[in-house]
Order: sequence, then C-alpha cells, then structure tokens
Amino acid sequence: MKLKPKIIEVVGYNATDKNNLKAANAIDSAVLSNSIALLFTQIVSYVNSEDERPQVATIYLKEDLINVYFNKKKAEDLKNLNPSGTLTDVNVEISFYGGFIEKIQVNGKVKGADVSFNNKFSIGISATKNIGQFADNRLYSNERFEEAFFATANGNKGVAPVQYNKDAEKRSLFISASDVIRYVKKVDVNANDISPVPQLVLLDENQKTAKLYKEESSKLFEATVYTDFFGVFDEASPNGIIQTEVNKRFNVETSRFDMRNKCWGLLFPPFFLAEGVGFFQFFDAKFQYSKIEKNNKFLLPQTYEEKDENGNVLSSENYYSPLSLYQHKNFAIGGIANLMTLENQNAKANVYLNAGFLFGRSGIKETALQETGTYLSNLEIPIECNFHLLPEKRVSFILGDRLSWFDTFDSNINLKSIEDSKLTSKNKWLNSFNVDVNVDISSTGKLFLRYKLIHELDNINNNFSQLQFGYSFFLLQSNGVKKKSS
Repeated sequence: MKLKPKIIEVVGYNATDKNNLKAANAIDSAVLSNSIALLFTQIVSYVNSEDERPQVATIYLKEDLINVYFNKKKAEDLKNLNPSGTLTDVNVEISFYGGFIEKIQVNGKVKGADVSFNNKFSIGISATKNIGQFADNRLYSNERFEEAFFATANGNKGVAPVQYNKDAEKRSLFISASDVIRYVKKVDVNANDISPVPQLVLLDENQKTAKLYKEESSKLFEATVYTDFFGVFDEASPNGIIQTEVNKRFNVETSRFDMRNKCWGLLFPPFFLAEGVGFFQFFDAKFQYSKIEKNNKFLLPQTYEEKDENGNVLSSENYYSPLSLYQHKNFAIGGIANLMTLENQNAKANVYLNAGFLFGRSGIKETALQETGTYLSNLEIPIECNFHLLPEKRVSFILGDRLSWFDTFDSNINLKSIEDSKLTSKNKWLNSFNVDVNVDISSTGKLFLRYKLIHELDNINNNFSQLQFGYSFFLLQSNGVKKKSS
C-alpha cells in the first residue's frame, strides 16, 4: 500500500502540482469521514497483520577504542594482557542464522596496516546470557604479524609491516567481540528468543545502528510434503504415497566454546576437526502423518512355519515384527533434542548428536477378512548422529545414522523377530541410515531428496528402504507466495 497516493485518493486531490495541490471535486463531509475511517482501518490491519515482525533487538557499533591483542601461544585472560594497539576505520559485516551470529567480519587498520578479524565459530544470541558472554568470544585476524612490529616507530607511520627477521615467528591478532558491538534486546512478549531472522547487517561510520526483527508470523511452522518412490511403484509396499511432517525448532542453549582451547581438546578426539562445540542447542518439535494406501493400511500377521528335514510343516505361528509395525506407522508426534553440536566453519561441516521421543500408532488386522482394523500405540526413542556438509547454503548434504528403541503398548499381540531363520523374541532395536540432499533456491521453501535404509540392529537382512522426494514450505503462508503490494 502506498500511503500518500491513498490519502490523496480519499480526500479527492490532484497531484498534478506537487507544490499546490487543489481539490478535484467537492466531497460530502460524511463520505470523506467514512473514507478516512476505512483508510485508517486498513492501515491498522496491515500493521497488526500476521506478517508483522516483532523487533527483538537493536545492534550498535561501539564508538569506544577497540583494543587489539597479539595472539600468544597461551590463551590468557584479557585482564592480564596489555593491548598491542587499537583498531581504526572500523566497519563490520554480520550474518545472523538460526539463533547465532554465524559470521562476523571486522575490517579496519592497526597502525596503518589493513586487518580483517573473523570468528572461529558461531556466536549464540538467543538469550540474555549469550549477550553477557560476548567478552569470551574472540575474533582473530586473517593477517599475521611479528610482535616486533608493535614495538617500532614504523608501525605508527601508516606503512605495512616490515620483515625484521626472516626467522621471526608471525602470529595473528585478536579482538573481543564485546569491544566491537553492543546487542540490546527489546522487551516484548513475543521475543523470548532474541535472535533475529537470517540476514546480513553492515555497520560503519555512517550506519552505526540496525534494528533486528523476528520472522513473520506466517513462517513460524515449516511443513514438508513428500512421496516415497518405492511406495509409488510397488503396490505391496506400505510406505505412504503422501507423507507430511510439520517441524518447529526452539533454541535452547546457543553457547559454543572453543574446541581447541582449555579442556575441550582433551575430551574429544581430534579427528572431529571441530572448531566450536555446543551442548543442548535446540529442540525440534515434530508431527508426522503418512497416508498409507487402503490396501496396505493395516498390517497382516506374518506366518512362521517350522519344518522337519524333509520340508514337512511341523507347526506354524502367526506373529508381527517390530520392523513391520514401524514401517506401518501412520502417525507420530514428539520431539528431537540436540545433545552436542560440533562446528567447523572452514570445513563447512557440522556434526549433530541428537536424541528424543516419538509417540505413534500402527494399524493391524488379524486376518484379511476382518472388516475393521486395530490401532496400536507405540513409542520410539531415537539417538542419532548427523554429519551436515554445507558447501553453500543453497545446497547441503546430510549423512546420518539413527539407532531407535521401538516398542508397542499392547502385550496381547504376538510380537517376534526372525534371527538365523528362527523365530525369536522381539528385537526392540532398529537402525536407520539416511542420505539427504537439500536444495534451497527459494524464499518460500526448498526441495530435498532422501534415501533411508531401516533394519533390525543385529540383522541387517531384515530391512526396508525408502526413497523420498519432497518440498518444504511455511505452513501459515498463503499458497507459499507472499504477494507484493502495488
């Protein structure tokens, strides 16, 4: 909505002469009053619409001197260090994503030399506690200097660093994030999580502040609709032709620590190649629904026949396997919590260790002639490890393995498994290996392709697989497209 043209339209003015607007037609005062009231209602409705974004914070570029420190081998407290210089001509680039300052680059000059400082790992900003930890986050320079550079007159004349000794060790510089920016949260009933929408913010001498907002209300919930190719081409497969998932992520503890500092490097093997580590970062609330086709909606029992050496059937027994009940789940609700996150921005890779719970149900029939089936409630407790490779944000890959404890709440059915061609007690442990390819080329959603192999933990021969192709979109956003006002 263009406010000025609308007001001109309401009061009946012509804008042919911008400096001397004249009434085009006389308007009845009652009509004019109603028209103004209607325009005011439209303005109020727009401001308070579901697309309104609550402001969560204002970020400021600090005007105080930014101390620069020479990075020595031993990580010392800043209180015990003397600054080697100050940073001038400062400008800052900050990208926000998922409750973090994902990347921050501070550009400036140190004694005439151009220097750029970057973060080693993401800096959490979802809670007030995170803001208080800014002083613990150091930004390191891309350039390296000899310590002697700061002790000579050359460093004060705007000249580049000089090679004083070819064998002298060069080290990076660092600054404290708390010396660069000030993050002031806005008190708002809708902003308990004070992290903003993914965006890039630039701060410099001309633009020292920026307001930060949450996502539009229409983007609160992300839904995924997908189909299983194996279910499409195999009529005997119960995999849902159309499956739907609704997810909502809640930030919990968005603090990350230097993996190679203090004791973290001793606690975890170096082959993870992580730069930052975090614990209990998020909780994903999940709802899943599978539209299983009518002919496979209910699971029929399998029959195990015990035979003698000549192949004669000695006895037979009907049973249901946990793997088949898992495959016939048509509904599940629960959540997945992050236990540990390992981040390496240089390698463009993250590792997530998660665990959670999912309550679901599966339909069964005792015989094919039974008119109505029975639904069994079940519980899945998964623990998973996902390796997330992000060569760029538009295309990403996930390799994951998921170990699940799975059981039903009904003891009246014969729940068994097959092991070494023998009928044994039920195997409650299932394992799932998955490969995901995500393509995010739109502001309204993204495409993905996922392959999953699910099998009994101690018998991979008892398995089924899925090849899923789907599209994610924002559930509350009309038609997945935000119309532009004219």
